[in-house]
Amino acid sequence: MAELTYSGGEDNRVVPNNPERNTPISSRAATLGVGDSQPPSRGSRVIAWFDKGKAKVERKMQKAEKRVKLLLDRSTPKNEGDSEQAASSSKVRTIAMGAFKTALDLAVTLVPDPFKGPVEALRKVVDVIEKVDSNEEEVEILKRNCNLLGLSIMNAVKGKDTQFLSEDLRNSIGRLVMGIQDTLEAANKEKSTGFVVYVLVENDVEVLKNANKKLDELLQCFWIENHIAGTIVLSQVLATVQDQARWMQSLSALTLDKHLENSTLDRLKQVPSAAYDSQAVVAKILPCFEGTRCTLLAKVGHWMSGSIADSNNPLLYVLDGIAGIGKSTVAITVAQRAADINFLGATFFFSRDEEDQKKSLGFVHTIAYQLGHYDPTYGTAIASAITGNPQALDKILAQQFSLLIAGPLCPLLKQRETPLVLVFDALDECLESDALVILNLIITSVCQLPNVKVFLTTRPELGLRSKYMGTQHANVFHLQEIEELIVEKDISLYVDYALSPSKVQEAFGDSYDPCWQPTAGDKAKLAKLSGKLFIFASTAVKFILDKQHLDPEGQLASLLDIQPNKATPISKLGGLYLCVLESAKPAENAEQWLS
Repeated sequence: MAELTYSGGEDNRVVPNNPERNTPISSRAATLGVGDSQPPSRGSRVIAWFDKGKAKVERKMQKAEKRVKLLLDRSTPKNEGDSEQAASSSKVRTIAMGAFKTALDLAVTLVPDPFKGPVEALRKVVDVIEKVDSNEEEVEILKRNCNLLGLSIMNAVKGKDTQFLSEDLRNSIGRLVMGIQDTLEAANKEKSTGFVVYVLVENDVEVLKNANKKLDELLQCFWIENHIAGTIVLSQVLATVQDQARWMQSLSALTLDKHLENSTLDRLKQVPSAAYDSQAVVAKILPCFEGTRCTLLAKVGHWMSGSIADSNNPLLYVLDGIAGIGKSTVAITVAQRAADINFLGATFFFSRDEEDQKKSLGFVHTIAYQLGHYDPTYGTAIASAITGNPQALDKILAQQFSLLIAGPLCPLLKQRETPLVLVFDALDECLESDALVILNLIITSVCQLPNVKVFLTTRPELGLRSKYMGTQHANVFHLQEIEELIVEKDISLYVDYALSPSKVQEAFGDSYDPCWQPTAGDKAKLAKLSGKLFIFASTAVKFILDKQHLDPEGQLASLLDIQPNKATPISKLGGLYLCVLESAKPAENAEQWLS
Protein backbone atom coordinates (compact mmCIF):
# COMPACT_ATOMS: atom_id res chain seq x y z
CA MET A 1 0.00 0.00 0.00
CA ALA A 2 1.31 3.45 -0.86
CA GLU A 3 2.22 5.67 2.05
CA LEU A 4 -0.76 7.65 3.27
CA THR A 5 -0.63 11.41 3.17
CA TYR A 6 -2.74 14.16 4.63
CA SER A 7 -5.51 15.07 2.21
CA GLY A 8 -5.84 18.79 1.69
CA GLY A 9 -3.22 19.97 4.17
CA GLU A 10 -1.78 23.44 4.62
CA ASP A 11 -0.55 23.63 1.05
CA ASN A 12 -4.12 23.45 -0.17
CA ARG A 13 -5.21 26.71 1.36
CA VAL A 14 -6.60 29.36 -0.92
CA VAL A 15 -3.82 31.82 -1.57
CA PRO A 16 -4.63 35.37 -2.75
CA ASN A 17 -3.79 36.02 -6.39
CA ASN A 18 -3.25 32.31 -7.03
CA PRO A 19 -5.47 31.58 -10.03
CA GLU A 20 -5.08 27.83 -9.73
CA ARG A 21 -6.50 27.84 -6.19
CA ASN A 22 -9.17 30.48 -6.76
CA THR A 23 -10.85 29.36 -9.95
CA PRO A 24 -14.35 27.92 -10.20
CA ILE A 25 -14.95 24.96 -12.46
CA SER A 26 -16.07 26.12 -15.85
CA SER A 27 -16.78 23.11 -18.00
CA ARG A 28 -18.61 25.30 -20.54
CA ALA A 29 -15.38 27.09 -21.28
CA ALA A 30 -13.44 23.87 -21.43
CA THR A 31 -11.92 22.63 -24.65
CA LEU A 32 -9.78 19.60 -25.08
CA GLY A 33 -6.12 20.12 -24.36
CA VAL A 34 -4.03 19.56 -27.43
CA GLY A 35 -0.33 19.01 -27.20
CA ASP A 36 -0.40 17.61 -23.66
CA SER A 37 1.64 14.48 -24.29
CA GLN A 38 1.10 11.53 -21.98
CA PRO A 39 3.85 9.34 -20.49
CA PRO A 40 4.56 6.27 -22.63
CA SER A 41 3.85 3.98 -19.68
CA ARG A 42 0.31 5.21 -19.22
CA GLY A 43 -1.20 2.40 -21.31
CA SER A 44 0.32 -0.20 -19.00
CA ARG A 45 -1.10 1.53 -15.94
CA VAL A 46 -4.57 1.54 -17.48
CA ILE A 47 -4.71 -2.26 -17.27
CA ALA A 48 -4.86 -1.98 -13.48
CA TRP A 49 -8.22 -0.24 -13.76
CA PHE A 50 -10.00 -3.46 -14.50
CA ASP A 51 -10.49 -6.86 -12.98
CA LYS A 52 -8.36 -9.57 -14.51
CA GLY A 53 -11.44 -11.35 -15.76
CA LYS A 54 -12.70 -8.39 -17.77
CA ALA A 55 -10.38 -8.95 -20.73
CA LYS A 56 -12.76 -7.44 -23.26
CA VAL A 57 -13.12 -4.18 -21.36
CA GLU A 58 -9.37 -4.18 -20.78
CA ARG A 59 -8.64 -4.29 -24.51
CA LYS A 60 -11.13 -1.54 -25.26
CA MET A 61 -9.65 0.68 -22.59
CA GLN A 62 -6.14 0.24 -23.97
CA LYS A 63 -7.35 1.22 -27.42
CA ALA A 64 -9.16 4.25 -26.02
CA GLU A 65 -6.08 5.38 -24.13
CA LYS A 66 -4.05 5.27 -27.35
CA ARG A 67 -6.78 7.25 -29.08
CA VAL A 68 -6.90 9.84 -26.30
CA LYS A 69 -3.10 10.15 -26.49
CA LEU A 70 -3.34 10.71 -30.23
CA LEU A 71 -6.00 13.31 -29.59
CA LEU A 72 -3.94 15.15 -27.00
CA ASP A 73 -0.82 15.00 -29.18
CA ARG A 74 -2.51 16.68 -32.12
CA SER A 75 -2.59 20.38 -32.73
CA THR A 76 -5.95 22.11 -33.04
CA PRO A 77 -6.75 23.45 -36.54
CA LYS A 78 -6.34 27.20 -36.57
CA ASN A 79 -7.85 27.92 -39.97
CA GLU A 80 -11.32 26.42 -40.29
CA GLY A 81 -11.32 27.24 -43.98
CA ASP A 82 -8.50 24.83 -44.68
CA SER A 83 -10.05 21.55 -45.84
CA GLU A 84 -7.17 19.38 -44.63
CA GLN A 85 -7.27 20.88 -41.17
CA ALA A 86 -11.05 20.54 -41.08
CA ALA A 87 -10.73 16.85 -41.93
CA SER A 88 -8.14 16.48 -39.17
CA SER A 89 -10.51 18.18 -36.72
CA SER A 90 -13.26 15.74 -37.68
CA LYS A 91 -10.94 12.82 -36.99
CA VAL A 92 -10.01 14.26 -33.61
CA ARG A 93 -13.70 14.55 -32.72
CA THR A 94 -14.22 10.90 -33.64
CA ILE A 95 -11.33 9.84 -31.40
CA ALA A 96 -12.77 11.90 -28.54
CA MET A 97 -16.18 10.26 -28.83
CA GLY A 98 -14.41 6.88 -28.91
CA ALA A 99 -12.96 7.65 -25.48
CA PHE A 100 -16.46 8.46 -24.21
CA LYS A 101 -17.82 5.16 -25.56
CA THR A 102 -14.99 3.31 -23.83
CA ALA A 103 -15.92 5.02 -20.58
CA LEU A 104 -19.44 3.67 -21.06
CA ASP A 105 -18.03 0.18 -21.58
CA LEU A 106 -16.32 0.61 -18.23
CA ALA A 107 -19.40 2.06 -16.55
CA VAL A 108 -21.66 -0.84 -17.49
CA THR A 109 -19.39 -3.19 -15.53
CA LEU A 110 -19.40 -0.96 -12.44
CA VAL A 111 -22.79 0.66 -11.90
CA PRO A 112 -25.60 -1.00 -9.90
CA ASP A 113 -28.27 -2.85 -11.87
CA PRO A 114 -30.83 0.02 -11.98
CA PHE A 115 -28.33 2.11 -13.97
CA LYS A 116 -27.27 -0.53 -16.50
CA GLY A 117 -30.29 0.10 -18.76
CA PRO A 118 -29.49 3.82 -19.19
CA VAL A 119 -25.88 2.93 -20.03
CA GLU A 120 -26.99 0.63 -22.84
CA ALA A 121 -29.47 3.24 -24.13
CA LEU A 122 -26.81 5.94 -24.00
CA ARG A 123 -24.51 3.91 -26.25
CA LYS A 124 -27.06 4.17 -29.08
CA VAL A 125 -27.40 7.93 -28.69
CA VAL A 126 -23.62 8.36 -28.63
CA ASP A 127 -23.36 6.45 -31.92
CA VAL A 128 -25.59 9.11 -33.50
CA ILE A 129 -23.58 12.03 -32.12
CA GLU A 130 -20.33 10.44 -33.24
CA LYS A 131 -21.53 10.25 -36.87
CA VAL A 132 -22.67 13.87 -37.06
CA ASP A 133 -20.30 15.89 -39.24
CA SER A 134 -21.16 19.47 -38.36
CA ASN A 135 -19.19 22.61 -37.64
CA GLU A 136 -22.02 24.13 -35.61
CA GLU A 137 -20.57 25.57 -32.41
CA GLU A 138 -23.09 23.88 -30.12
CA VAL A 139 -22.45 20.49 -31.74
CA GLU A 140 -18.71 20.97 -31.18
CA ILE A 141 -19.34 21.90 -27.53
CA LEU A 142 -21.61 18.88 -27.15
CA LYS A 143 -18.89 16.53 -28.36
CA ARG A 144 -16.23 18.13 -26.17
CA ASN A 145 -18.52 17.87 -23.16
CA CYS A 146 -19.15 14.19 -23.89
CA ASN A 147 -15.43 13.55 -23.99
CA LEU A 148 -14.85 15.44 -20.74
CA LEU A 149 -17.60 13.38 -19.12
CA GLY A 150 -15.88 10.21 -20.27
CA LEU A 151 -12.50 11.36 -18.97
CA SER A 152 -14.12 12.19 -15.63
CA ILE A 153 -15.53 8.68 -15.28
CA MET A 154 -12.17 7.10 -16.13
CA ASN A 155 -10.30 9.40 -13.73
CA ALA A 156 -12.66 8.47 -10.90
CA VAL A 157 -11.68 4.79 -11.10
CA LYS A 158 -8.07 5.14 -12.25
CA GLY A 159 -5.65 3.22 -10.08
CA LYS A 160 -8.42 1.57 -8.04
CA ASP A 161 -9.31 -2.12 -7.79
CA THR A 162 -12.75 -2.18 -9.39
CA GLN A 163 -13.79 -5.09 -7.17
CA PHE A 164 -13.57 -2.84 -4.14
CA LEU A 165 -15.04 0.41 -5.46
CA SER A 166 -17.32 1.98 -2.89
CA GLU A 167 -21.07 1.82 -3.37
CA ASP A 168 -21.11 5.63 -3.24
CA LEU A 169 -18.78 5.92 -6.24
CA ARG A 170 -20.71 3.30 -8.21
CA ASN A 171 -23.96 5.16 -7.57
CA SER A 172 -22.34 8.49 -8.43
CA ILE A 173 -21.20 7.13 -11.81
CA GLY A 174 -24.66 5.64 -12.31
CA ARG A 175 -26.40 8.96 -11.63
CA LEU A 176 -24.02 10.72 -14.01
CA VAL A 177 -24.67 8.24 -16.82
CA MET A 178 -28.43 8.38 -16.29
CA GLY A 179 -28.32 12.18 -16.41
CA ILE A 180 -26.27 12.14 -19.62
CA GLN A 181 -28.65 9.64 -21.20
CA ASP A 182 -31.72 11.73 -20.35
CA THR A 183 -30.04 14.88 -21.64
CA LEU A 184 -28.77 13.51 -24.94
CA GLU A 185 -31.95 11.59 -25.62
CA ALA A 186 -33.92 14.82 -25.21
CA ALA A 187 -31.61 16.46 -27.78
CA ASN A 188 -32.48 13.84 -30.38
CA LYS A 189 -35.58 13.34 -32.51
CA GLU A 190 -37.25 9.97 -32.59
CA LYS A 191 -38.57 8.58 -35.85
CA SER A 192 -40.58 5.37 -35.99
CA THR A 193 -39.87 3.22 -39.03
CA GLY A 194 -40.49 -0.13 -37.44
CA PHE A 195 -37.71 0.65 -34.98
CA VAL A 196 -36.50 3.73 -33.12
CA VAL A 197 -33.95 5.95 -34.85
CA TYR A 198 -32.18 8.85 -33.14
CA VAL A 199 -31.25 11.87 -35.26
CA LEU A 200 -29.30 14.69 -33.64
CA VAL A 201 -31.16 17.99 -33.82
CA GLU A 202 -28.06 19.81 -35.03
CA ASN A 203 -29.98 22.74 -36.52
CA ASP A 204 -31.99 23.48 -33.38
CA VAL A 205 -29.55 25.72 -31.53
CA GLU A 206 -31.77 26.21 -28.48
CA VAL A 207 -32.20 22.48 -27.94
CA LEU A 208 -28.44 21.98 -28.16
CA LYS A 209 -27.75 24.92 -25.86
CA ASN A 210 -30.08 23.44 -23.26
CA ALA A 211 -28.40 20.07 -23.63
CA ASN A 212 -24.94 21.59 -23.18
CA LYS A 213 -26.10 23.56 -20.16
CA LYS A 214 -27.45 20.39 -18.58
CA LEU A 215 -24.21 18.52 -19.33
CA ASP A 216 -22.30 21.38 -17.69
CA GLU A 217 -24.44 20.93 -14.58
CA LEU A 218 -23.91 17.17 -14.57
CA LEU A 219 -20.15 17.68 -14.82
CA GLN A 220 -20.22 20.19 -12.00
CA CYS A 221 -22.20 17.87 -9.74
CA PHE A 222 -19.98 14.86 -10.47
CA TRP A 223 -16.79 16.85 -9.96
CA ILE A 224 -17.95 18.49 -6.73
CA GLU A 225 -19.34 15.30 -5.24
CA ASN A 226 -16.25 13.22 -5.95
CA HIS A 227 -13.73 15.97 -5.23
CA ILE A 228 -15.18 16.40 -1.73
CA ALA A 229 -15.24 12.60 -1.33
CA GLY A 230 -11.60 12.43 -2.45
CA THR A 231 -12.34 9.91 -5.22
CA ILE A 232 -11.42 12.08 -8.18
CA VAL A 233 -8.23 13.99 -8.99
CA LEU A 234 -9.82 17.12 -10.40
CA SER A 235 -6.52 18.68 -11.45
CA GLN A 236 -5.89 15.72 -13.76
CA VAL A 237 -9.27 16.13 -15.43
CA LEU A 238 -8.79 19.87 -15.87
CA ALA A 239 -5.28 19.26 -17.24
CA THR A 240 -7.01 18.20 -20.47
CA VAL A 241 -8.55 21.65 -20.85
CA GLN A 242 -6.59 23.59 -23.41
CA ASP A 243 -7.81 27.10 -22.54
CA GLN A 244 -7.71 26.47 -18.79
CA ALA A 245 -5.03 29.13 -18.35
CA ARG A 246 -7.08 31.66 -20.33
CA TRP A 247 -10.24 31.40 -18.28
CA MET A 248 -8.26 31.16 -15.04
CA GLN A 249 -6.43 34.36 -15.93
CA SER A 250 -9.65 36.07 -16.95
CA LEU A 251 -11.01 35.42 -13.48
CA SER A 252 -7.88 36.41 -11.60
CA ALA A 253 -7.69 39.54 -13.76
CA LEU A 254 -10.54 40.97 -11.69
CA THR A 255 -8.06 42.99 -9.67
CA LEU A 256 -10.03 46.12 -8.91
CA ASP A 257 -8.55 49.04 -7.04
CA LYS A 258 -9.35 47.70 -3.60
CA HIS A 259 -7.48 50.22 -1.46
CA LEU A 260 -10.60 52.05 -0.32
CA GLU A 261 -12.57 48.81 -0.22
CA ASN A 262 -10.03 47.03 1.97
CA SER A 263 -9.57 49.94 4.32
CA THR A 264 -13.33 49.94 4.84
CA LEU A 265 -13.50 46.17 5.35
CA ASP A 266 -10.78 46.53 7.98
CA ARG A 267 -13.35 48.29 10.15
CA LEU A 268 -14.99 44.91 10.68
CA LYS A 269 -14.02 43.35 14.02
CA GLN A 270 -13.23 39.97 12.53
CA VAL A 271 -11.68 37.00 14.37
CA PRO A 272 -8.69 35.90 12.22
CA SER A 273 -8.03 32.78 14.31
CA ALA A 274 -11.50 31.41 13.49
CA ALA A 275 -10.66 30.86 9.80
CA TYR A 276 -10.11 27.25 8.72
CA ASP A 277 -6.59 28.04 7.46
CA SER A 278 -5.48 30.12 10.45
CA GLN A 279 -2.42 28.96 12.37
CA ALA A 280 -4.58 28.47 15.46
CA VAL A 281 -6.89 26.02 13.70
CA VAL A 282 -4.26 24.22 11.60
CA ALA A 283 -2.14 23.58 14.70
CA LYS A 284 -5.03 21.83 16.45
CA ILE A 285 -7.00 20.08 13.71
CA LEU A 286 -5.68 17.73 11.05
CA PRO A 287 -7.68 16.88 7.93
CA CYS A 288 -8.89 13.37 7.19
CA PHE A 289 -6.25 10.90 6.11
CA GLU A 290 -6.52 9.93 2.48
CA GLY A 291 -8.80 6.93 2.19
CA THR A 292 -10.71 7.59 5.42
CA ARG A 293 -14.22 8.94 5.97
CA CYS A 294 -14.92 8.28 2.26
CA THR A 295 -18.57 7.28 2.73
CA LEU A 296 -19.35 10.31 4.90
CA LEU A 297 -17.50 12.74 2.61
CA ALA A 298 -19.29 11.26 -0.41
CA LYS A 299 -22.63 12.05 1.27
CA VAL A 300 -21.46 15.60 2.00
CA GLY A 301 -20.26 15.98 -1.59
CA HIS A 302 -23.60 14.74 -2.91
CA TRP A 303 -25.41 17.26 -0.69
CA MET A 304 -23.08 20.07 -1.75
CA SER A 305 -23.51 19.34 -5.47
CA GLY A 306 -27.30 19.04 -5.27
CA SER A 307 -29.57 21.67 -6.73
CA ILE A 308 -30.50 24.59 -4.49
CA ALA A 309 -34.05 24.33 -5.83
CA ASP A 310 -34.36 20.67 -4.77
CA SER A 311 -36.67 20.55 -1.76
CA ASN A 312 -35.17 17.17 -0.82
CA ASN A 313 -31.72 18.76 -0.52
CA PRO A 314 -31.80 21.07 2.55
CA LEU A 315 -29.46 24.04 2.59
CA LEU A 316 -28.15 23.21 6.08
CA TYR A 317 -26.11 20.06 6.75
CA VAL A 318 -25.59 19.35 10.45
CA LEU A 319 -22.97 16.80 11.49
CA ASP A 320 -23.37 16.08 15.18
CA GLY A 321 -21.62 13.57 17.42
CA ILE A 322 -20.00 12.99 20.77
CA ALA A 323 -16.64 14.46 21.72
CA GLY A 324 -13.61 12.99 19.98
CA ILE A 325 -15.46 11.26 17.16
CA GLY A 326 -13.84 13.39 14.43
CA LYS A 327 -16.31 16.18 13.62
CA SER A 328 -13.68 18.92 13.33
CA THR A 329 -11.47 16.72 11.16
CA VAL A 330 -14.35 16.30 8.73
CA ALA A 331 -15.14 20.03 8.89
CA ILE A 332 -11.62 21.14 7.98
CA THR A 333 -11.46 18.54 5.18
CA VAL A 334 -14.73 19.81 3.72
CA ALA A 335 -13.48 23.40 4.00
CA GLN A 336 -10.14 22.65 2.34
CA ARG A 337 -11.63 20.68 -0.53
CA ALA A 338 -14.37 23.25 -1.10
CA ALA A 339 -11.70 25.97 -1.16
CA ASP A 340 -9.73 23.99 -3.75
CA ILE A 341 -12.59 24.45 -6.23
CA ASN A 342 -13.45 28.00 -5.10
CA PHE A 343 -16.73 26.98 -3.45
CA LEU A 344 -15.78 28.08 0.07
CA GLY A 345 -17.17 31.46 1.02
CA ALA A 346 -16.37 31.71 4.74
CA THR A 347 -15.58 29.65 7.85
CA PHE A 348 -15.79 30.05 11.61
CA PHE A 349 -14.18 27.44 13.87
CA PHE A 350 -15.40 27.92 17.44
CA SER A 351 -13.15 27.07 20.38
CA ARG A 352 -13.81 27.19 24.12
CA ASP A 353 -10.09 27.82 24.65
CA GLU A 354 -10.09 31.17 22.81
CA GLU A 355 -12.02 34.17 24.11
CA ASP A 356 -12.95 35.53 20.67
CA GLN A 357 -13.92 32.09 19.35
CA LYS A 358 -16.39 31.19 22.07
CA LYS A 359 -18.59 34.27 21.72
CA SER A 360 -21.02 35.51 19.09
CA LEU A 361 -19.60 39.03 19.09
CA GLY A 362 -17.32 38.64 16.06
CA PHE A 363 -19.32 36.00 14.15
CA VAL A 364 -21.10 38.20 11.58
CA HIS A 365 -18.11 40.54 11.21
CA THR A 366 -15.84 37.58 10.43
CA ILE A 367 -18.22 36.11 7.85
CA ALA A 368 -18.66 39.52 6.21
CA TYR A 369 -14.89 40.09 6.12
CA GLN A 370 -14.15 36.70 4.55
CA LEU A 371 -16.95 37.06 1.97
CA GLY A 372 -15.63 40.52 1.15
CA HIS A 373 -12.25 39.00 0.30
CA TYR A 374 -13.73 35.99 -1.49
CA ASP A 375 -14.93 38.11 -4.40
CA PRO A 376 -14.05 41.74 -5.21
CA THR A 377 -17.66 42.56 -6.09
CA TYR A 378 -18.80 41.18 -2.74
CA GLY A 379 -16.15 43.29 -1.01
CA THR A 380 -17.27 46.43 -2.82
CA ALA A 381 -20.90 45.82 -1.87
CA ILE A 382 -20.09 45.17 1.80
CA ALA A 383 -17.74 48.18 1.97
CA SER A 384 -20.49 50.39 0.53
CA ALA A 385 -22.92 49.10 3.16
CA ILE A 386 -20.46 49.96 5.94
CA THR A 387 -19.81 53.43 4.52
CA GLY A 388 -23.51 54.12 4.09
CA ASN A 389 -24.51 52.86 7.52
CA PRO A 390 -21.53 52.64 9.92
CA GLN A 391 -23.92 52.10 12.84
CA ALA A 392 -24.61 48.62 11.42
CA LEU A 393 -21.28 47.46 12.85
CA ASP A 394 -22.64 47.66 16.41
CA LYS A 395 -26.21 46.43 15.93
CA ILE A 396 -27.52 43.17 17.35
CA LEU A 397 -26.45 40.03 15.48
CA ALA A 398 -29.55 39.68 13.29
CA GLN A 399 -29.43 43.33 12.19
CA GLN A 400 -25.68 43.12 11.53
CA PHE A 401 -26.31 40.18 9.24
CA SER A 402 -29.17 41.90 7.43
CA LEU A 403 -27.30 45.18 6.89
CA LEU A 404 -23.78 43.90 6.25
CA ILE A 405 -24.37 40.63 4.38
CA ALA A 406 -27.93 39.87 3.27
CA GLY A 407 -28.77 43.32 1.96
CA PRO A 408 -25.62 44.00 -0.08
CA LEU A 409 -24.97 40.43 -1.28
CA CYS A 410 -28.38 38.96 -2.16
CA PRO A 411 -28.46 40.48 -5.69
CA LEU A 412 -24.92 39.23 -6.37
CA LEU A 413 -25.50 35.76 -4.93
CA LYS A 414 -28.52 35.30 -7.19
CA GLN A 415 -26.16 35.48 -10.16
CA ARG A 416 -24.12 32.45 -9.02
CA GLU A 417 -24.48 29.23 -11.00
CA THR A 418 -22.87 27.08 -8.29
CA PRO A 419 -23.44 26.98 -4.52
CA LEU A 420 -21.32 28.97 -2.10
CA VAL A 421 -20.49 26.93 0.99
CA LEU A 422 -20.02 28.24 4.54
CA VAL A 423 -18.43 25.94 7.14
CA PHE A 424 -18.98 26.42 10.88
CA ASP A 425 -17.31 24.00 13.29
CA ALA A 426 -17.89 23.11 16.95
CA LEU A 427 -20.83 25.40 17.66
CA ASP A 428 -21.19 23.67 21.05
CA GLU A 429 -17.88 25.25 22.13
CA CYS A 430 -19.50 28.66 21.94
CA LEU A 431 -21.14 29.99 25.14
CA GLU A 432 -24.56 28.34 25.39
CA SER A 433 -26.63 31.51 25.15
CA ASP A 434 -24.55 32.80 22.23
CA ALA A 435 -24.62 29.40 20.49
CA LEU A 436 -28.42 29.39 20.43
CA VAL A 437 -28.46 32.91 18.98
CA ILE A 438 -26.01 31.91 16.24
CA LEU A 439 -27.91 28.70 15.41
CA ASN A 440 -31.14 30.67 15.13
CA LEU A 441 -29.38 33.14 12.82
CA ILE A 442 -28.04 30.31 10.65
CA ILE A 443 -31.48 28.71 10.28
CA THR A 444 -33.54 31.86 9.80
CA SER A 445 -31.14 34.09 7.88
CA VAL A 446 -27.89 32.53 6.62
CA CYS A 447 -29.64 29.60 4.96
CA GLN A 448 -32.03 32.01 3.26
CA LEU A 449 -29.25 33.60 1.22
CA PRO A 450 -29.51 32.74 -2.49
CA ASN A 451 -27.24 29.88 -3.63
CA VAL A 452 -25.68 29.42 -0.19
CA LYS A 453 -25.27 26.17 1.74
CA VAL A 454 -24.09 25.76 5.32
CA PHE A 455 -22.09 22.85 6.77
CA LEU A 456 -22.24 22.85 10.59
CA THR A 457 -20.72 20.54 13.21
CA THR A 458 -21.62 20.37 16.89
CA ARG A 459 -22.05 18.08 19.83
CA PRO A 460 -25.71 17.15 20.27
CA GLU A 461 -26.26 19.46 23.25
CA LEU A 462 -29.93 19.42 24.25
CA GLY A 463 -30.71 23.07 23.48
CA LEU A 464 -28.95 23.03 20.10
CA ARG A 465 -30.21 19.56 19.15
CA SER A 466 -33.85 20.40 19.75
CA LYS A 467 -33.44 23.51 17.59
CA TYR A 468 -31.86 21.95 14.48
CA MET A 469 -33.82 18.71 14.74
CA GLY A 470 -37.00 20.77 14.76
CA THR A 471 -36.39 22.53 11.46
CA GLN A 472 -37.23 21.30 7.97
CA HIS A 473 -34.23 23.16 6.58
CA ALA A 474 -31.61 20.77 7.98
CA ASN A 475 -30.06 17.49 6.84
CA VAL A 476 -28.80 15.96 10.11
CA PHE A 477 -26.23 13.16 10.25
CA HIS A 478 -25.36 11.61 13.64
CA LEU A 479 -21.71 10.65 13.32
CA GLN A 480 -21.80 8.10 16.14
CA GLU A 481 -24.43 6.13 14.21
CA ILE A 482 -22.06 5.34 11.36
CA GLU A 483 -21.32 1.63 11.11
CA GLU A 484 -18.56 0.59 13.49
CA LEU A 485 -16.90 -1.61 10.85
CA ILE A 486 -16.53 1.42 8.55
CA VAL A 487 -14.99 3.54 11.30
CA GLU A 488 -12.73 0.71 12.44
CA LYS A 489 -11.38 0.38 8.90
CA ASP A 490 -10.65 4.12 8.79
CA ILE A 491 -8.95 4.03 12.20
CA SER A 492 -6.91 1.01 11.09
CA LEU A 493 -5.58 3.03 8.14
CA TYR A 494 -4.56 5.79 10.54
CA VAL A 495 -2.91 3.42 13.05
CA ASP A 496 -1.01 1.57 10.30
CA TYR A 497 0.35 4.90 9.05
CA ALA A 498 1.10 6.46 12.43
CA LEU A 499 2.92 3.35 13.74
CA SER A 500 4.75 2.53 10.53
CA PRO A 501 8.54 2.09 10.86
CA SER A 502 9.20 5.44 9.19
CA LYS A 503 6.91 7.33 11.61
CA VAL A 504 8.33 5.55 14.66
CA GLN A 505 11.85 6.34 13.42
CA GLU A 506 10.80 9.96 12.93
CA ALA A 507 9.47 10.13 16.50
CA PHE A 508 12.47 8.56 18.29
CA GLY A 509 15.36 9.35 15.98
CA ASP A 510 18.58 7.60 17.02
CA SER A 511 16.84 6.14 20.07
CA TYR A 512 14.62 3.94 17.92
CA ASP A 513 15.36 0.23 17.95
CA PRO A 514 14.37 -1.03 14.50
CA CYS A 515 14.10 -4.56 15.91
CA TRP A 516 10.79 -3.55 17.51
CA GLN A 517 7.73 -3.04 15.38
CA PRO A 518 4.09 -3.34 16.45
CA THR A 519 2.56 -6.48 15.04
CA ALA A 520 -0.43 -6.38 12.72
CA GLY A 521 -2.43 -8.08 15.46
CA ASP A 522 -1.52 -5.42 18.05
CA LYS A 523 -2.46 -2.62 15.67
CA ALA A 524 -5.77 -4.32 14.89
CA LYS A 525 -6.48 -4.63 18.63
CA LEU A 526 -5.70 -0.94 19.12
CA ALA A 527 -8.06 0.03 16.29
CA LYS A 528 -10.76 -2.19 17.79
CA LEU A 529 -10.23 -0.68 21.21
CA SER A 530 -10.64 2.82 19.75
CA GLY A 531 -14.23 2.02 18.79
CA LYS A 532 -15.57 4.98 16.84
CA LEU A 533 -13.33 7.55 18.52
CA PHE A 534 -10.53 8.95 16.38
CA ILE A 535 -9.39 10.94 19.39
CA PHE A 536 -8.73 7.65 21.20
CA ALA A 537 -6.52 6.44 18.36
CA SER A 538 -4.63 9.73 18.00
CA THR A 539 -4.08 10.05 21.77
CA ALA A 540 -2.96 6.42 21.96
CA VAL A 541 -0.39 6.99 19.20
CA LYS A 542 1.00 10.04 21.02
CA PHE A 543 1.20 7.96 24.21
CA ILE A 544 3.03 5.10 22.47
CA LEU A 545 5.50 7.45 20.76
CA ASP A 546 6.17 9.50 23.91
CA LYS A 547 9.81 10.67 23.69
CA GLN A 548 10.10 10.92 27.47
CA HIS A 549 9.39 7.24 28.06
CA LEU A 550 11.21 5.84 25.03
CA ASP A 551 9.31 2.60 25.57
CA PRO A 552 6.82 2.17 22.71
CA GLU A 553 6.51 -1.57 23.31
CA GLY A 554 5.63 -1.12 26.99
CA GLN A 555 3.29 1.80 26.31
CA LEU A 556 1.40 -0.19 23.68
CA ALA A 557 1.14 -3.20 25.99
CA SER A 558 -0.35 -1.07 28.78
CA LEU A 559 -2.96 0.31 26.41
CA LEU A 560 -3.97 -3.12 25.17
CA ASP A 561 -4.50 -4.15 28.82
CA ILE A 562 -7.21 -1.51 29.28
CA GLN A 563 -10.45 -3.08 30.47
CA PRO A 564 -13.21 -0.43 30.47
CA ASN A 565 -16.03 -0.96 32.95
CA LYS A 566 -18.54 -0.46 30.14
CA ALA A 567 -18.32 -0.94 26.41
CA THR A 568 -19.27 2.70 25.75
CA PRO A 569 -17.03 5.14 23.87
CA ILE A 570 -16.73 7.45 26.89
CA SER A 571 -15.80 4.54 29.17
CA LYS A 572 -13.05 3.50 26.76
CA LEU A 573 -11.79 7.07 26.57
CA GLY A 574 -11.79 7.27 30.38
CA GLY A 575 -9.70 4.14 30.56
CA LEU A 576 -7.23 5.61 28.07
CA TYR A 577 -6.81 8.86 30.01
CA LEU A 578 -6.42 6.94 33.29
CA CYS A 579 -3.65 4.90 31.69
CA VAL A 580 -1.97 8.10 30.47
CA LEU A 581 -2.16 9.68 33.94
CA GLU A 582 -0.82 6.59 35.67
CA SER A 583 2.13 6.63 33.28
CA ALA A 584 2.83 10.35 33.63
CA LYS A 585 6.10 9.53 35.44
CA PRO A 586 7.97 6.34 34.62
CA ALA A 587 7.98 3.86 37.49
CA GLU A 588 11.62 3.03 36.85
CA ASN A 589 14.64 5.27 36.24
CA ALA A 590 12.69 8.31 37.43
CA GLU A 591 15.86 10.22 38.26
CA GLN A 592 17.17 9.78 34.74
CA TRP A 593 13.80 10.83 33.33
CA LEU A 594 13.65 13.95 35.54
CA SER A 595 17.19 14.94 34.54
